Amino acid sequence: MKLYRYRTIKSALRELDNGSFYFAAPTELNDPIEGYLKIFWQGDAPAWEGLLKNFVCSFFYSLQTYLITSGKFYASEQENFLSDLHNKILLPDIRQFDNSPLSRTFEKLGEIFLTASSVQKVVEFYGNDEIRCYGREMEFILRTVTDDACRLCVQSCKDLSLIRDDFDENFFDVEYEISFAELKGISDAERKRRIDKIENLNCDLMESGLLALKLNHRSSTAAEYTLKQRLLWLRFIFPRLYVEQLKEIMYPNGYVVCFSDTPTNSAMWGNYADNHCGVCFAYETETLDGREFIHFAAKSLEVKPIKYSAQFITRNFFDTLRHLKFIRVEDWLTGKGGVKSSKLGDTTAGEYDEDYHEKFYNKLTDWNHEHEYRIFLPDRFYRYGDKFARKLRYNPNTLTGIIFGLRTTLDDKLKLIQKLDRLGKTVANFDFL
Repeated sequence: MKLYRYRTIKSALRELDNGSFYFAAPTELNDPIEGYLKIFWQGDAPAWEGLLKNFVCSFFYSLQTYLITSGKFYASEQENFLSDLHNKILLPDIRQFDNSPLSRTFEKLGEIFLTASSVQKVVEFYGNDEIRCYGREMEFILRTVTDDACRLCVQSCKDLSLIRDDFDENFFDVEYEISFAELKGISDAERKRRIDKIENLNCDLMESGLLALKLNHRSSTAAEYTLKQRLLWLRFIFPRLYVEQLKEIMYPNGYVVCFSDTPTNSAMWGNYADNHCGVCFAYETETLDGREFIHFAAKSLEVKPIKYSAQFITRNFFDTLRHLKFIRVEDWLTGKGGVKSSKLGDTTAGEYDEDYHEKFYNKLTDWNHEHEYRIFLPDRFYRYGDKFARKLRYNPNTLTGIIFGLRTTLDDKLKLIQKLDRLGKTVANFDFL
């Protein structure tokens, strides 16, 4: 099968240097929603209780990390705190500290947190495995329990002498005025509208809290003022960052190389080949058992066509957890009294793998003019995080021709031919068009 790859002269020369492909992350591609999954949460009571236990333990860990390292790493820069917070906000496995006193703290936090009235209301409303909530509603759910999480975590830090006993954690006490009983009798659309309205107040509350803190900072010591400031950020920003990282842990990273089955698309020459000043490489795949492959130094990777759809791929967070190798899934899907969630056995490994691959082979119908094919490089064991590790050398025989653009200069053509000579390509066995 013939496949084509549109390149600028600069990228073409770089690609020919070692006869290798660079496998790009979705964020490096030109579609900002590349690899996007529409994630939702729908589960039974034990699943929600397991997630909320992780939430309070992650909140405590972020607060404790700040308190222990504040003087050494954070200085007084708010940006440093937020940047580091984003990297440390979620604990995939709270059992990783089982041989330390932190393990007992986590166990106690989880038990007490699940008895809080705000938490019980969330579990009662969403734990019937019928209501499907998406990202912003999930942020709202966590925000309704964050005040209880904050008070509980501050008290735990006091018990560990990380915060002074006389510190008042209720210096800015805000509770959402919403009744879950009212939400039960309305449509999904109306529930979303009401929750969106409440969530829109979040920025205003954040600004009001920081302003009030600034106006009253003279009544606090410098250390106490900074702690209050950090707690405000945690209370308002933590739920959003936590939801973002919940989405990120669902599937491992993956990287792709993109091709087309046509070398004559003028729009693609304009977009990817420097307005026809670049080139289009031609590659020949090898067919094995009805599937197309390109061979690399240590492996063969399949080439598959993109599926174009007007709809995003939609997946349930709770259905993916049992297939993640870096977490103790029982902790995430076990509620009070050791009750296990039905989600422990809902999906097979094959279904999970299919979902994992599918997100890298789907694009919206707006892109169907590209007739795109891809090689997918999975990264289940996190070996390809470094960009240099994602440059894989392909079999030189795979490259069979170059199509020059209408505006490719003679000088650039000569540079490319010289590079091809190093790969053992000659005019006699190579197509120039």
